[in-house]
Amino acid sequence: MNSAIRNRLLLILFIFGLGVYALLPSLRFALMSEDVKSNLTEEQLNYFETKSIKQGLDLKGGIYIVLEVDLPQLVDNLAKNKDKKFNEFVDDLRDDYNDSTLDFFTMFEEEANNKDIKLPRYFISYGKTKEQIISELSLQSEDSIKRVIEIIQNRVDQFGVAEPTIQKQGNNRVIVELAGIKDPERARDLLQSTALLELMIVKSIESTTSIIRQIDNVATVSVKEDKKESINELFTDEETSGNLTFSSKLISIGGDLAVSADDLTSLKEILDQNEVKQILEATNSLILTSNSSISLVNELGSEEEFYRLYHLFDNAELTGGVIDDAQMRLSQSGVTAGQAVVQVEMNSEGSREWARITGANINNRIAIVLDRKVHMAPVIRSQIFGGGTVIEGLDSIEEAEDIAIVLRAGALPVPVNIAEERTVGASLGADSVSQGTLSMIIGLLLVVIFLVLFYRLSGLVASFSVLWTLILLLGVLALLEATLTLPGIAGLILTVGMSVDANVIIFERIKEELRNGKSVRSAIDSGYERAITTIVDANLTTGIAAAVLYQYGSGPIKGFATVLFWGIVVSMFTAIIVTRFVFDFTTSSRNIEKLSI
Repeated sequence: MNSAIRNRLLLILFIFGLGVYALLPSLRFALMSEDVKSNLTEEQLNYFETKSIKQGLDLKGGIYIVLEVDLPQLVDNLAKNKDKKFNEFVDDLRDDYNDSTLDFFTMFEEEANNKDIKLPRYFISYGKTKEQIISELSLQSEDSIKRVIEIIQNRVDQFGVAEPTIQKQGNNRVIVELAGIKDPERARDLLQSTALLELMIVKSIESTTSIIRQIDNVATVSVKEDKKESINELFTDEETSGNLTFSSKLISIGGDLAVSADDLTSLKEILDQNEVKQILEATNSLILTSNSSISLVNELGSEEEFYRLYHLFDNAELTGGVIDDAQMRLSQSGVTAGQAVVQVEMNSEGSREWARITGANINNRIAIVLDRKVHMAPVIRSQIFGGGTVIEGLDSIEEAEDIAIVLRAGALPVPVNIAEERTVGASLGADSVSQGTLSMIIGLLLVVIFLVLFYRLSGLVASFSVLWTLILLLGVLALLEATLTLPGIAGLILTVGMSVDANVIIFERIKEELRNGKSVRSAIDSGYERAITTIVDANLTTGIAAAVLYQYGSGPIKGFATVLFWGIVVSMFTAIIVTRFVFDFTTSSRNIEKLSI
């Protein structure tokens, strides 16, 4: 064996060995039984999941969610100097938009004209004319959706989902595909949470007592006025009036007010009354409930769930925009020892503000509010420097981890709602895998039969190269940590066809040279030289198409493009380098006068 052939052999063996090595964890993991997988340590399981070829949503199962950005709320957030007329306009706009398929800003303009809303009054910072304001609000909408996609991507990445698909759909929707999710409910909460962190000062007991009296008076009057419409309700006026007053639904728990879980809905209805809203607005007040409930034994001896109620100043002293880092920790001291907490670190601006706020409110309580739910309201005992604080009162480690994730990733600029949700079960994924694998095996067998029938021993050489094309391609996918989907399997099958196509072109050129009377050695050399240009041209155009699909596609399309591109590279290597080596090795060792082709 001469040195040139030996060097080529070493190169081929090295590449084949690398492909097998990369593919080995995937094969071992795929052949493991569920019992063996369940006995793996967390480190071993993480190794196999990291090194194995990942399966997409259509193969592994998972959830498909369409999130809809709340554009009416975005407009409401951007407005200034809001009044009752504007609030009614936004409420009507939200109702109409939910029942319509029209473009939001087209509807926004029509609704503003119908209700004679002077847009510069509320959006003067976005322009002086109606057209300028609507154009700027539209740009703000597009920017918000981009930020929503970026923040969701960051959250999902930290959540640990392999190769998620996150893409925009239409003007106000985002598609999220999460493969292999074992806790869909937790994933939904993570995606929907706006993660708006606010630090608010709790009002004094005197202020709370005063606001309750005012709400009682307004709510009671409102109820009595409603009752004039029906004489039959006069018989239950006393009982109903008592049920609907604000203070009658409250109890005292450890110095805090609380409301029963059964009364929570009716209490919120009272707070949503226009008269009550006006009182809260006039007194710069906000009433929120706790994030989680507590169980107490009622007068009947049975357990009942209660939520704490907090009366706060309706302006946040500090928001989550100043957060540099947030991590889940286990508390090491106090009554919360061993419980999950979130350690929050602020940037320099936040640290200065936090020191100022705590210094000015010593002996006052400050509520840590996340998504309009109070997680805790500790008393400020001293001024706090350094920008560090802790969020307690969490139900589980998972909740603490999720809160830390969304705080690190940032708050969504606008709320999102789940417009559509589909769950792909594991059984469907298993069926997809088995059918895709079966189709690939059948296609491969048909190709091998064709090659052997038409090209005899040379066909066996081509079959060998096709087999190694698949092995190397799967090894490349494992090295790239790519995700295999059904379109990806289609790309594998297409790669087999392209590999065969290259071999067919080479073999036909060799046969032409043999018919022209050339020797076997000369025919092989000429056949490869004449075929190489055609093969490169064909694969180059296909490679350009794959690059375009990868650049502008997403999800399964991008997966197909990845398989297609690397399939081109690998098939050219096996068809031109590997098969040529086999022919050169065979003809160099002895003088062959006839080639089986």
